[in-house]
Amino acid sequence: MHSLLKKILDVFIPPSVESVVVRQLSEEKLRALMRVSLGPHLWIYALFPYREPQIRALIRSIKYRGERAPLEMLGHILAEELLEILADKYALAGWQEALLVPLPSSKKRLRERGYNQTGRIGEKVAGHLGSSVRYAPKLLEREDRDSQTHFSYEKRKENIAGAFFVSPALKSMAQGACIILLDDVVESGSTLSDARRALLSAGAQDVIAIAVAK
Repeated sequence: MHSLLKKILDVFIPPSVESVVVRQLSEEKLRALMRVSLGPHLWIYALFPYREPQIRALIRSIKYRGERAPLEMLGHILAEELLEILADKYALAGWQEALLVPLPSSKKRLRERGYNQTGRIGEKVAGHLGSSVRYAPKLLEREDRDSQTHFSYEKRKENIAGAFFVSPALKSMAQGACIILLDDVVESGSTLSDARRALLSAGAQDVIAIAVAK
């Protein structure tokens, strides 16, 4: 029934090219595009190359159009990769229970879109992780700052500096914690770096990050 309704709607409201690309993606096709890499800092893991048109379309559909259909397969893949990373952290770095913290949107951006796309991804990732990782979507907060889309690297660092802080009500959760930050796209790494600074300043033991793409 849902599929039939979608076909009828497509006749009257043709989907965008990007929407068609995303609909054609399967988990198998998505895995074939995966290229796990480190950087721009060694504590940041990225799963996909953003230059791939299918990956750009996938992220834009989640970020700007609020599409939920791709979230399940993306969450499953992210969770599997994260568990492999955590296996090394538990064995080699002395990690205990880990926290998964999605990068928060500013209040302004949240009002404009009505959702935080990274939080939506995080919910799906957490659903596949079980009790091995605790999901903490409210741990970090973010001040409103200018959009960084067209900023240079130095301007990004300057603009985002000090924007993140740990929620005062949850500060005890960060103390001594091993934390995985989650983001959709990493570019210069300045945003994740400031979020990491806030968590370490609040007493976190260690902080790494995983991004969908870079």
